[in-house]
Amino acid sequence: MDPNGKLAVVTGGNSGLGRATAEALLARGCKVVSFDLGGDAPEGADCISCDVSDPAQVKGAVEQVASRHGAIHVLINSAGIGGMGQIATADGPGDVAAIRKVIEVNLLGAINVTAEVAHRMIGNAPSGEDSERGVIINACSIASFEGQEGMTAYTAAKAGLAALTLVWTRDMSAHHIRCAGIAPGFMATPMVAFLPDDFVAELLQDAEFPKRAGRADEFARTALFIIENPLINGEVIRLDAGTRPPARTQWSAS
Repeated sequence: MDPNGKLAVVTGGNSGLGRATAEALLARGCKVVSFDLGGDAPEGADCISCDVSDPAQVKGAVEQVASRHGAIHVLINSAGIGGMGQIATADGPGDVAAIRKVIEVNLLGAINVTAEVAHRMIGNAPSGEDSERGVIINACSIASFEGQEGMTAYTAAKAGLAALTLVWTRDMSAHHIRCAGIAPGFMATPMVAFLPDDFVAELLQDAEFPKRAGRADEFARTALFIIENPLINGEVIRLDAGTRPPARTQWSAS
């Protein structure tokens, strides 16, 4: 799909991976609406305050997009929060409420937005030689496949999102709507800016090449590649420099 002249909804579009993707789409002539709760939208993008974990807010936000801008052609599910904690320790059970919060934002949030947006995409006019109506991209993670110690919440959410990528591909194929995912490794974004340098170095030591943090623009370029290549469907692309994380780090074991 050619993004020029199309409309994209980017969840979490005011920072990190979402912001970089929104900026890349704008540079290609795409109209962009960011769903976010804080920060400023990229220049040229519209922003609607929306808690993606709240189905009523999502429904209202998507209705606003439709009334302001019309048909939605691209959805980037990149809203997310972090969270660490073991499922149980000798002192007691893990914090299940905290686990639930991460899943509600990172997984159920994507489900809420996709349900509303995909429904509207079905009514889009076909576009291009393959008569596409829409593209959905899920921001997954290498934790979707190799969750480390203490990552119950994040891994549950991201593994679910990766698994749903193929399910949504199959749900939407009759309507000429594609779905794919991107599974980044450690990325230099505001969500991890607080981590100590020693911890970051340990996380990066298992990268094959290059041994550095990923950049948000690299995620954005991958998203554009998916949007513009109609044969990419049902696939989750790893973006991790060949990293296969160990079971635990010195930090999680301490």
